[in-house]
Amino acid sequence: LRPFVPRIWDLLFRHCDCNEEGTCNVVAECLGKLTLTDPEGLLPRLRAALNCPSALMRSTIVTAAKFRISDQVQTIDPLLKQCMGDFLQTLQDDVLNVRRVVFIAFNSAAHNKPSLVRDLLDSGLPQLYNETKVRKELFREVEMGSYKHTVDDGQDRGKAAFECMYTSGFVS
Repeated sequence: LRPFVPRIWDLLFRHCDCNEEGTCNVVAECLGKLTLTDPEGLLPRLRAALNCPSALMRSTIVTAAKFRISDQVQTIDPLLKQCMGDFLQTLQDDVLNVRRVVFIAFNSAAHNKPSLVRDLLDSGLPQLYNETKVRKELFREVEMGSYKHTVDDGQDRGKAAFECMYTSGFVS
């Protein structure tokens, strides 16, 4: 597989920016699993992609982090522990969906490999608590015929944050 990794990697990266969520999830899983074949070479490339201007790309890269984490010991674990803070820094991202996928990745790490996030709880928990607040600016009214319905665009983010808080209680 190693000789083909660069071509596969480039092909996957071309589809990180897709508007179709299903495609981004498949690409993220493939990137995460492919990173396991050459962690020293590919993990830094994922870290660098976190600074990409595209929110779709950032959310795909963070989702890929979730697929690198398993409950069994792997050679990538020490490298993951070193860069987990970089992935959690995207909690400060301006885009709601990017923050939501960070919570999902954090929750996966806390559940499957608590050692990856244990040292980050002091800095991560305040950000986590901040994301549980209801934000009125994320509410919008949707008209459905003669009815008006209020939608909270931050609800998924808030639920994911509460899930992380629950899981992190078992980590410390």
